[in-house]
Amino acid sequence: MQSTIDQDRVAWVSAHVIPFEAEMRARLRRLCRNPAEADDLMQDIYFRLLQAESVEHVREPRAFVMQIAKNLIIDRARRDAVVHIDPAAAIEHIADVDPSPERVAMARAELKWVLGLIGELPDRCRQVFRARRIYGMSQNETAQCLRVTENVVEKETMRGLKLLSDMIARVGVDQAEQLQQTRQGAAADKKPYV
Repeated sequence: MQSTIDQDRVAWVSAHVIPFEAEMRARLRRLCRNPAEADDLMQDIYFRLLQAESVEHVREPRAFVMQIAKNLIIDRARRDAVVHIDPAAAIEHIADVDPSPERVAMARAELKWVLGLIGELPDRCRQVFRARRIYGMSQNETAQCLRVTENVVEKETMRGLKLLSDMIARVGVDQAEQLQQTRQGAAADKKPYV
């Protein structure tokens, strides 16, 4: 075991893991019994990353970290071999598996709104953002596909996040829905009559 933390490893974790930590925590919270357990798992992931012999072989940091999380969850399940089942709670969860029609409609409206915001991004920024965040392409794959450098991909991704954040902060959810309805009306007016 290492007695000191390698600063290069800390830099690697900062550059490749911390940018999607919030997404990782959200996934872990869905898989764990409580938020504290998810936080413990996140801590264990960082510990394993910082204590690993090397991370040079890692080409897909997100997939690598997800695999560490899965392994940790499996290890914990094996340690907790005793399963405690509360029959009443189990029945409640079975009955309420599907989201309500209202929740589905809200989720679709939110998705449509976010896709509309993404559509407002500058061309190259929009292409990079879609490749990275919607299609899940790696930075390298995106760079090759769009024939730009990885540095451009990184900068355009960050630019896209900032622009989207600014748009959301400036417009707000309620006003964004009104703006989207106005755009849809304007788009309908532009359609040629057949």
